[in-house]
Amino acid sequence: MDILRILEGQGLSEKEANVYMALLQYDEALPSVIAKKAGVKRPTCYVILEQLQKKGLVSHITKKGTLYFRALHPQAYVNDQQAKMRSLEKALPELLSLRRELIATPQMTIYEGKEGLKKIMDDTLTAKTELFCWADISLAMDSLTDYYPSYIERKVKRTLWLRGVVPYDPLAVKFKERGVAEFREIYLIPKDKFPFYNEINIYDDKVAIISHQDQVGIIIQNQYIADTQRSIFKLGFEYAKMVEEREYPELSSSK
Repeated sequence: MDILRILEGQGLSEKEANVYMALLQYDEALPSVIAKKAGVKRPTCYVILEQLQKKGLVSHITKKGTLYFRALHPQAYVNDQQAKMRSLEKALPELLSLRRELIATPQMTIYEGKEGLKKIMDDTLTAKTELFCWADISLAMDSLTDYYPSYIERKVKRTLWLRGVVPYDPLAVKFKERGVAEFREIYLIPKDKFPFYNEINIYDDKVAIISHQDQVGIIIQNQYIADTQRSIFKLGFEYAKMVEEREYPELSSSK
């Protein structure tokens, strides 16, 4: 199967496809390494990597002042292009064979800007397990006002249940009241005692962390990390039930 031609058919140039396939063979790599592997000049490689980042296929991370690049996992690429990429889905086994699966190393992808945050939230909708969530609903809604209604609608369509711990405010109360209809069970805690500045979603083998105020987020993919965070959430969830009953008895009595 001609993987290069298929990738080009999905809107990549020949050089972009070559750089993406080269990067798949590393967990992370320097631009000079990628350029040599892809057979392009280093300045050209920088430009191509920037183009691939804009297309959501590549992310970067800085370690001790040095810039490293990572390729989006082929499965996530397939999911993102499902509407127009039956041919690419057939190519997935060969794409996966290019990638070194480093079991001991968590896979991390950084996303920036509103479009990046939407990609993170879209990924939570692929969950095969229920979602566990810590979030300040008002912060999240202010950040992605036009996005969340459609997100909730798609989550409901998938009958994807969410359990959450949420700081109390009027909007959070409304979300709690619509809990059953929107497949959600949340408990409210005092915002002054427990302010949440990040949204954290735990699902499958992933932990997604979003800073809505900074418009940046990350997905960490590692089973042990996700399982530990899931256990921590369950502990907090049980405590949140007791806090809500003590602090907001009117919410408990209205059930």
